[in-house]
Amino acid sequence: MGKIKTICGICPGQCHVECDMDARRIKSIKKSDEKPSALCLRGLYSDEILNSEDRLTDPLIRTGEKGTLEFKKASWDEAMELIKEKCSKIIEDYGAKSIASHFGRGAFDTTTNDFISIQMPNADNGGFLSPIGSPNNGSVGSLCFVSFGVFAPQTVFGLSAPNLVCDLQNTEMLCVWGANPKTDSPPFFYNNMVKRKNEGMKIIAVDHYNSDIIEYADYKYIVNSGTDMVLILGILNYLKDKLDQDFIGKYTYGYDEFKEYFTQFDLEKTSEITGLEVDKIKELANLLFDNTVALKSYTGLEYSHCGVQTIRSLYILWSLLGNLDVKGGLLINKNKPIKRVQNPPNNAQNIEKIGSKEFPLFDKLLGQPQFTKLPQAILESDPYPIKGLINLGSCMSVNYPNSQLFRKALKSLDFFVTCDRFMTEDAYFADVILPATTYYEEDRYAIYPDHIEIKEKLVEPLGNSLPNIFILKKIADALGFGEYYPENFDELLDKSFYHTPEILKELKENGVYHFDKKPEVSYEKYDSFNTETGKIEIHSKLLEKYGFSPIPVYDDGFENEHEKSEKLSKYPFTMNTGARIHTTFRTQHLNINGLLEHQEYPQVIMNEDDAKESGIENMDLVEVYNDRASVILQAVTNNMSNRHDLEINVGGGSFIQDDKWKDANINMLIDNEIFDPISGFPVFKRQYCNIRKVK
Repeated sequence: MGKIKTICGICPGQCHVECDMDARRIKSIKKSDEKPSALCLRGLYSDEILNSEDRLTDPLIRTGEKGTLEFKKASWDEAMELIKEKCSKIIEDYGAKSIASHFGRGAFDTTTNDFISIQMPNADNGGFLSPIGSPNNGSVGSLCFVSFGVFAPQTVFGLSAPNLVCDLQNTEMLCVWGANPKTDSPPFFYNNMVKRKNEGMKIIAVDHYNSDIIEYADYKYIVNSGTDMVLILGILNYLKDKLDQDFIGKYTYGYDEFKEYFTQFDLEKTSEITGLEVDKIKELANLLFDNTVALKSYTGLEYSHCGVQTIRSLYILWSLLGNLDVKGGLLINKNKPIKRVQNPPNNAQNIEKIGSKEFPLFDKLLGQPQFTKLPQAILESDPYPIKGLINLGSCMSVNYPNSQLFRKALKSLDFFVTCDRFMTEDAYFADVILPATTYYEEDRYAIYPDHIEIKEKLVEPLGNSLPNIFILKKIADALGFGEYYPENFDELLDKSFYHTPEILKELKENGVYHFDKKPEVSYEKYDSFNTETGKIEIHSKLLEKYGFSPIPVYDDGFENEHEKSEKLSKYPFTMNTGARIHTTFRTQHLNINGLLEHQEYPQVIMNEDDAKESGIENMDLVEVYNDRASVILQAVTNNMSNRHDLEINVGGGSFIQDDKWKDANINMLIDNEIFDPISGFPVFKRQYCNIRKVK
């Protein structure tokens, strides 16, 4: 097997793609004064990550009561024997459906994802525990991406987000809406965007605060949090007499019904709700109509009361303005990914999943449980008792809303296994902790648009840690379905490229496989949408079937004006969380001193006029609070946020983190009973709070 260049190391996203710097160059930069890029910044501290005293090196088995950190080191055989014993007891007493699995960002490497389908969920793949009869195989898709990646595009085009491509290379104008490419991991799109901007491309940015993309854009639009749909509705109303009626009549379904709704949003009403001046609304509308505009969007629009409908309205806007599937716009790519890995049998079909009663469309489109309802299943046995949980690469007690409730639920489990590279807050509730390797320490393969290549490890694994995929193999062996998982890297290749022997042969012989030349791009493929009507469904037949509004309708989360007035009088600030920062990714790496040097405190960004009225100065310590909890943060004041909007760093809340971060779990303030009714996603970007200076 040929020696292939390896990725630089560990970034907060645990990215499974090659960055533009190798490990040797990182070490040389670390010893010099050269300023690294955002991506390299993470790799610079790889030695700290690899050799940290906090790294997990051996399986741990609980010796003390839950809620303590009393464990003993164990062998893999001891850990697997305990897992087999405890899971068998649960299956005997309650049935296999009472054991669940959950996978997070730490399981996003291709070699793991190919077997468990979490980055792009596959309703045909029953999930990790389906061979033993459990349907409850969930992931962070309960919180992230699938509103943007599945629900919205499926209910408009009958496609998924990877089939909608930003034509960055051919556009003269790019609109970034609900994304911040500079914090991508790795920021490949950002690098290409900068190159195109230097060639003369103009950038439009819509966001709710002064993010990196706002500061970099040529045209900037800051809207009140959670009101993006109103801006879209206002733009459509302003431009309604200019829209291509022939296109609408031939290729869309439900326009007249939608038009009757969006004409309620005149410029003044749109301005009042969004906080954007009337002239700015007109300017944005004219830019989008008068130019061919590419669209870069992502998960930033998912977390309001109407997140799915907001993203649907954005796709509809692009279609009605003539920017869909034209050169320089938003392209339709109907190519299907290479089929890999032979799925194990799904022996859990037709068994009710956690949350499928409350969110049936989630079950329909993803074939997964909605894990925001996990506490209900554990604590209330609804729809039935969940007694065991296997979690890999996620800190559930911090990342889910209402962390207090999740902590109580995890503590109540009969048996809880977690797998990670470091201790997390979940360790307080785990019975077994399994040590995973970093990407430096494992052989793997990576898949790019034009080739597949093998990545060889740089160093040997620390202690007895193992790659994710081989941890899953051991657990599968213990539970009786290990034949579907690989024992070693050669088996990994054999099983991963089961359907493509020609690719397997090239990888084993040369370490790389190059795809054939890409076919020529065709445009205006409007006559074969995979919807029930075969058209762009402004009125979604699928949403209608499941009892939701078939057209995008704005919901601010209040029952009436009295409720709104009462709430805002007590909590006048809108809380937004989830935006990435450059030196962390969610809860990851807040125990790495070298990275913390770049941002010591968790921060809240607020409007400087709000700060003055509250007696808060830049860099003051402040308390953000509501009825649920409070956290201490550092205030950053500026004039690039709208009044009463707070942008708050997420990720704090684990005992392993630095003291300034470990008590700053903003999800303690998030109400898990406030959610998008279509996806079940928590409202991370439009809940209410107050703020005061810490004396």
